[in-house]
Amino acid sequence: MSEIPSDTADTQTFQQTDFEKITQLVAAEFKIEEALMDQGTPTYYLVWPQETKQAFLRLLKHLEEMKLIAFLRKVDDRIVLRVVPKPPVKPSNPRTNLILLLATVATTFITGYLSFPNTGIDPIVSGAIFSAAILLVLGIHEMGHKLTANKKDIDATSPYFIPGPPPLGTLGAVIMQKSLPRNRDALFDVGANGPIAGFIVALVFSAIGLLLLIPAPTPPSADTLTLMPTSWLLLAQVFSGLNLLPQAPLNGVLLLHPITWAGWAGMVVTMLNLLPAAMLDGGHVARSTLAGDKARLILTFASVALLLLVGTEFMIMAFLIVFMSMFKHPGPLDDVSTLSRNRKLLTVALVAVFILAFPIRV
Repeated sequence: MSEIPSDTADTQTFQQTDFEKITQLVAAEFKIEEALMDQGTPTYYLVWPQETKQAFLRLLKHLEEMKLIAFLRKVDDRIVLRVVPKPPVKPSNPRTNLILLLATVATTFITGYLSFPNTGIDPIVSGAIFSAAILLVLGIHEMGHKLTANKKDIDATSPYFIPGPPPLGTLGAVIMQKSLPRNRDALFDVGANGPIAGFIVALVFSAIGLLLLIPAPTPPSADTLTLMPTSWLLLAQVFSGLNLLPQAPLNGVLLLHPITWAGWAGMVVTMLNLLPAAMLDGGHVARSTLAGDKARLILTFASVALLLLVGTEFMIMAFLIVFMSMFKHPGPLDDVSTLSRNRKLLTVALVAVFILAFPIRV
């Protein structure tokens, strides 16, 4: 059962004429069982069952002209629609995005400069290649969210890139949503399109990177990559069958090219984001797909357990998920209408992407 968000209350007083006008708009789209002012908020109990998805979208368009929005929720087995003033959207400062982007360019360049000393690649070149590749993976991922948010009339910021230390030089990137999706379909699309876009780029870089592996004698302090995305194992098998995969010399190793490392990072970022927990992309998908809080809580615990099972490398992320799960997901404006059939089918593709991006210890 979903509750009407407590932060939707507003001090604005609706006049009787406002209530009557809003009631006419609601009655034009829904069958109303009861209409009343509940603590100063126009509230409508709807006859159930009835079609709500398209009716709610049409109502939102009419309310937009009055600078109002609506929330549709199921409360104590009754369908409740409440109309509240549309919260103002605070404008973002694009300079913050630019400063963080430049800082992340610097940290990823330094990471690339320092991380490939035995490959024979000029450090400046390796720094530039790695920085461009990892930022492209993250940028495409976030633009998948941003473009979808724009299409679905969701106020969202441009991507904020987050600088970080080696071995990646970044802690990822995020966009901030400043308004709620209109329904579960929109929430699903925003959550799914980022990982799908990022996975495609990461898969391309992974394929190219595996072909660019650098044969070398074992350096004194060579680090061995022990976590291999499932997709890498499949790509390596295909490339080996075509005699395209570089071969390590006797008692030697295959060193990672900067593009290979960027592809690996993109795979791991995709996997982490698709975990069905909290405010992660997979959490948005789970919130749009599953109605019960209990089922989503089980998925959150399963996500944390899975990360801890993989290894200590993901312990920080596991604790972060636990922290994020303390905040209730707000859901969409219309939390009653069901997810479309095509999107339910697309969850199968998202599970496949998660499996292909998942790292296996080898």
